[in-house]
Amino acid sequence: MASPASDKGDGPKSESSGGIKAMLPLILNIVLMPVIAFVMTQFVLIPKLTQSQAAAAKTAEVAAGERAAAEGGSHGGGGGHGGEKAGASSGSHDSGGHGGGKDSHGSTGAISATATTVLLKNSITVNVAGTMGSRLMMAKIGLRGTNPNIKTIVENREEDLRDAAASLLQTKTLMDIERQGSRNTIKAELKAAFLKMLGPNVFTDVVIPDLAVQ
Repeated sequence: MASPASDKGDGPKSESSGGIKAMLPLILNIVLMPVIAFVMTQFVLIPKLTQSQAAAAKTAEVAAGERAAAEGGSHGGGGGHGGEKAGASSGSHDSGGHGGGKDSHGSTGAISATATTVLLKNSITVNVAGTMGSRLMMAKIGLRGTNPNIKTIVENREEDLRDAAASLLQTKTLMDIERQGSRNTIKAELKAAFLKMLGPNVFTDVVIPDLAVQ
């Protein structure tokens, strides 16, 4: 007669155990989803974003260098196509063609018109707007121009330039930074701010070889 009582006592326990086992996958999903999201963000999304920004910076730098070289060649001395060839090949002694003068004059003209890039000494680091200080933006900024005194001017005004750049960059949100063409927009805004400070004849372009968000 003890056996039926034992069967009744075992019933609720087995049902409770079965209920917990049924809910185990749901519990695991609730616990693991935030962990998986964090890992994906830190080790997949952020590295891909940094790589794409670095590639875009390199492409922009190459394009800017080609544009500067083209501008330097078009303003080179010696007149006409012969002067450009003389400036491009300093080892050549051919004085014929449309250059109408010595090769040394063409070479000197091309070198004097080549733009110089002066980078600010350290990267500028600011908090990304709207992230409550949890995200940082770091940017390496420089000025390019043909003014022979550009290096001295930039070094003398570096603190003012850094202050103006930091004031502008700290207004940028993640959406502003990730928007297509954002690098060109930032460079244009920095150029306008620097022109007010240095004047129109000191530099011609702003370069940002490195821009990253962490």
